[in-house]
Amino acid sequence: MANVSLRNLAKRFGATPLFDGFSLDVTDGELLCLLGPSGSGKTTLLRMIAGLEELDDGDIFIGSREVSRLSPRDRHIGMMFQGYALYPHLSVRENLAYPLRVRHVGKDEVAARVDEVTRLLRVEHLLDRRIQQISGGEQQRVAIGRAIVQKPSLYLLDEPISNLDASLRESVRTELRRLQRELGATMIMVTHDQLDALAIADRIAVLHKGVLQQLGRPEELYLNPANSFVAGFIGQLRMNLLPCRHRNGALEGDGFSLPARPDAIEALSAQSGEITVGFRPEAVTVHRRAVADACLAKVETTQFQGERAISVLRLGGTPIHVSLDSRVRLEVGRSVWLAVPPDQLHVFGPDGERISGPAAAAKPEAAVAG
Repeated sequence: MANVSLRNLAKRFGATPLFDGFSLDVTDGELLCLLGPSGSGKTTLLRMIAGLEELDDGDIFIGSREVSRLSPRDRHIGMMFQGYALYPHLSVRENLAYPLRVRHVGKDEVAARVDEVTRLLRVEHLLDRRIQQISGGEQQRVAIGRAIVQKPSLYLLDEPISNLDASLRESVRTELRRLQRELGATMIMVTHDQLDALAIADRIAVLHKGVLQQLGRPEELYLNPANSFVAGFIGQLRMNLLPCRHRNGALEGDGFSLPARPDAIEALSAQSGEITVGFRPEAVTVHRRAVADACLAKVETTQFQGERAISVLRLGGTPIHVSLDSRVRLEVGRSVWLAVPPDQLHVFGPDGERISGPAAAAKPEAAVAG
């Protein structure tokens, strides 16, 4: 396999720049997810690496080879698209063999590689079936197999599991991660689904409007977001973000006052404008009676989700999400008191960049106190 280096990439669409001096390094054997909303540039970036989209400037290296001006077929990559790009009139065996035959690989070598891949993917029993005769999850495996059989230096995956229903997604995530580790493969995967990225990536690159917002391990992005965009984008339940101002060691906003971390007060005092305080839904403790440093809120809705219950509380004029043990029931319409430990507060400046955040790496456990 190979490492990948993107150096000062530029891409414009007419007079509008999407990337301007974009750089990123992917480690050999790493599974990196390019994550972002629609229009963030993640698919365009993948297509530039593949050679399907021309660069306006910059260099792309796969291993020691500079490939920026090479055609896709000369970059030694394997691609898997959202739509799988399988031939429905061909059998699974023929689909797996096709990319080798067009490269004039010998018959015995084709048979050996197809046999090796089918064992790895555990689809030996499907070899003689046509594509329309197998399930969506099985088609996804075959599409991965078409990339693997070519033995590329780099795998590029464009939304590989977005077409699958919820019941298949978790098993396919596990399967994809297993394959990546067994192959020791370098993979770059595009997804708009941050749960997919959190579940399988070694590292995640969060993009927004062609700019790299943060690069790091899933737990780093979740626990220590670099800015308010990442904070509001990462997590099954997004971080609660509320505008506020710092006054005398407290973060004060519409209907709330939260104590700031003592070691953050100096940095907060330097902020003259409106700032943003954030906290994860699981960082909140809900009290049925008034306690010190707690804020009054009203329960608007509660959703039972198995082990957890997700409640929406109105804090001043802002709805916030709270994640609690599902055995705890909050009555809709009732007023409660909520508290957030100062060491679980994230604070972002007027420009959205992080000012302070939790020092600990451990996630808190939400609870309801009496």
